[in-house]
Amino acid sequence: MEKQVLQTIKRFSLLENGNHITVALSGGADSMALLYVLLSLREKLGITVAAAHLNHGIRGKEADRDEQFVKTQCEKLGVECFCEYADIPKIACELGISTELAARQVRYSFLERVAPQLIATAHNADDNLETVIFNLTRGTALDGLCGIPPKRDRIIRPALLCTRVVIEEYCSKNKIAFVTDSTNLSDDYTRNKIRHNIIPKLCEINANVQNCVLMTTQSLREDANTLYSLAENYISENVSGQELSLENFSKLDSAVAKRVLKRFTENTLLGVSLESVHIESLLNVAINGGRTSLPEDYTAVVRDNKLMFKKMSETPLKKQFKVCFTEKNNNFFEKEKKVNNLLLKNSLDCDKIVGKSVVRTRRAGDKIRLANRGCTKTLKDIYSECKIPAHLRETLPVIADDEGVIWIRGIGVAQRCAVTAQTKRIYVVDVEEEN
Repeated sequence: MEKQVLQTIKRFSLLENGNHITVALSGGADSMALLYVLLSLREKLGITVAAAHLNHGIRGKEADRDEQFVKTQCEKLGVECFCEYADIPKIACELGISTELAARQVRYSFLERVAPQLIATAHNADDNLETVIFNLTRGTALDGLCGIPPKRDRIIRPALLCTRVVIEEYCSKNKIAFVTDSTNLSDDYTRNKIRHNIIPKLCEINANVQNCVLMTTQSLREDANTLYSLAENYISENVSGQELSLENFSKLDSAVAKRVLKRFTENTLLGVSLESVHIESLLNVAINGGRTSLPEDYTAVVRDNKLMFKKMSETPLKKQFKVCFTEKNNNFFEKEKKVNNLLLKNSLDCDKIVGKSVVRTRRAGDKIRLANRGCTKTLKDIYSECKIPAHLRETLPVIADDEGVIWIRGIGVAQRCAVTAQTKRIYVVDVEEEN
C-alpha cells in the first residue's frame, strides 16, 4: 500500500516537501491505514501529519465510541487530533436535504476550518467505482463519469489507486486497529447497495474492475480538462466584470459552450452549483435570449448580447396592495343566473366572520381550509402549490378574523366564510396593485 500511495502522490503531484497534512480520520480501516502510511512516509516526504474527526451524531453511542477510539489512537501515535460534534439529522431536516448530503457538507466545512494546509481523505479505487456507478444511475454527463479526482483545491486522495482489499491486507499485516461503522453494513443507503450488490457481480466478470475503471476515469478527466481549457480561453476573452459577452458564442461546439456557461456561472455566483437541467436552460437563453431561473434565487438574463445575473431577493419590491370592501345583498344564486366563480373567490359571508376582521400578510403557522378543497393546509404549502413567487409571499394580503385566515388574495376564501344560497349579506373584496 505504501508503494501505491507514493506512486499516487508523485503521479498527481499531491504534495510538496514541508506540507502539513490533516487526515480526515473516521476510525475505519481506510482512514486508519492512510494515517499509518503517511506517518511511515513523513520523513521521506518531508511532511507533518495531524488528524481530524467529526462525530456526525447519527449512531448514538457507536459514534461516541468512534470518536473516543480516534482520540486514543492519535494519542498513542503522538498525532494532534481535532474532534467536533454535529447533529447531522437535525441539520439535514433544517436544510431539507438528505442525511448523506448534509453529512458531506458539514464534514468538508469542518475539515476546511481546522486544517491549516492540505486535507487527506481516504477515498480509494472502490470508492471511485461506486461514484461512477452512482452517477450513472442518476444520469450524468462527462464530468460525472470522471470519478473522484486525485486532488481538488486543498483536498488530496493519496489512497485513490489502492483497492479496499489492499487496504484491509495492510491493516492486517501491520496490526492496525480500526472500528466498523454499522451503517456501512446496511442497504438503506444507495452507495451501500452498490457496494454490497453490484460491485461483487462486476468483480465476477473482471476481478480487476476497480483499476480498469480508474484508468477509464483518468482518461475521461483528461478529455474533460481539455474541454474546460477551451472554455476558459473563451471566458478570458469575453468577460467584463460580471457579464459574459456572447459574441461568437453560437460558433462554439456545444460541449465547450456548456462548460463556458457552467464555469462562468459558478465562478461569478460563488456557492451556486449547476445541474444539467440548469445548464441546458442557460444554453437556450444564451442562444435565443430571455431569462431563466437558477439555484439560490438567482435569475440569468441576456441583455444587449450579454449574459448577467440578478438576485431576485435583492430586487426591491415596490408594490402595495389596496384592499377595498363593498357590502352587497346576496343575489348570486338567483334562478337561472350564472354564478361568477371568480367573484365567489373574493366574497365573504358577513354573518360568518368571527369577531373583528383585519387585512394583513401571512404569519408563521397560518392555516386555512379553502372552500371546496376538503382539507386544511398551511399558507406556506398553499403558496408553494400555487407557485407564488418567493418575493411576493411576504407581501400578499390576507384577511383574518378572530379564528384565523378567511381569505387569500388570488387564491380564495375559507370554507367557513364561503358564500352560499343561504347567505344574506356579502363582503366583496377588491384588490388593486399600486407601484
